[in-house]
Amino acid sequence: MTPDSTASPAPLQEDPEERQLVTRSAAGDQDAFRQLVLRHHRRVVNIAYRALGDAGLAEDVAQEVFIKVFRHLPSYRHEKPFVHWLHRVAANTVTDAARHRRDVQSLDSMEKPPAGQAGDPQDVAARHDLQRSVRRAIATLPPHYRDTLALQVYHDLSYEEIARTLDVPIGTVMSRLNAAKRLLRGRFQGLADAEGGANTP
Repeated sequence: MTPDSTASPAPLQEDPEERQLVTRSAAGDQDAFRQLVLRHHRRVVNIAYRALGDAGLAEDVAQEVFIKVFRHLPSYRHEKPFVHWLHRVAANTVTDAARHRRDVQSLDSMEKPPAGQAGDPQDVAARHDLQRSVRRAIATLPPHYRDTLALQVYHDLSYEEIARTLDVPIGTVMSRLNAAKRLLRGRFQGLADAEGGANTP
């Protein structure tokens, strides 16, 4: 019998030590929260950097993420591993920052920070224009598409990790990603056609 791709993923076991740190942090234990931050700070900074392409801004956004985490820890429920809840808080914060900044990167370059190599100035400028356009387009997608795509592109999560983070079936994740990318392709094809028409003598 073929497994149902739309079935909800099995729950992931959470690190008992981390669960204790979360519980103590929610009760106001500053030292426990400091340990949580140390565990996950680099992860959140990397997520923000992938999305924003600016190391300083990534640090600022990470700080905002942990402020939100500390404020909302009392409402966190242990049914879901802390790291998945953290990803969701980070996703919302990073998406808001990207939308406000209106700074866009291409889908390919968002898989990893761009390498610092020299190139033709015109090529570099054109690539940056494309990056800005793509990220702006992602920020304007319907929320359920935008958030799902952001978790894959900015956070580098697998289908199963996205499903657990958003608490939806894997089949839903796949269909949302396909729909989001189809929308993006349609928008960029329309933009290319418009530019082609404008450049025609």
